[in-house]
Amino acid sequence: MFILPWFWIWVVLAAALYVCEMLTTSFFLLPFAIGATVSAICALLLAPLWLQWLLFIVISVITLIALRPFARKISVNRPERSGVDRLIGMTGEIIEGDAPSGEQRARIAREVWNVTLVDGRVLAVGALVRVTGVDGVHLIVEGV
Repeated sequence: MFILPWFWIWVVLAAALYVCEMLTTSFFLLPFAIGATVSAICALLLAPLWLQWLLFIVISVITLIALRPFARKISVNRPERSGVDRLIGMTGEIIEGDAPSGEQRARIAREVWNVTLVDGRVLAVGALVRVTGVDGVHLIVEGV
C-alpha cells in the first residue's frame, strides 16, 4: 500500500506547521497546516496523490485569503515609543513664559519642558498645547 506513507507525511507536515504557527503567531502558517490536515484525511480515505496535492493547494489558498483580514485586525504593530518620543500627541498646559524668543515652559505628563510653538506665537499661561514633535531638549507644540 503506497498511499499510507503519504498519510504520515501529511500528518507530520500539519503537526510541524501547527507548532510553528503557535511559535510565530502570525496566522501565515495556519492555512497551510489546515490544508495539510485535509490532505491527510484524503490520504487516509485512499484518494489519489494528485487530489491530495490539489486539495492542499486550494484549501491553503482559500484559508489564507479568509484569515488575512482577521490576522491584520489582531496583529497591528504599534511601535512602543520611549524616551521623549512618548510625549508626542500628549497635551499639556503652559505654566510660564512670555519670552521674546518664543520659548515657554509647559507641564506635560507631570514633567516641565521647554516648549516652542509651531507657528512661533506666544501663548498665555494656562493655555493648553499638544506636542507635535521634538527638537533636542525642546518640545514643539501647537495650541489646542
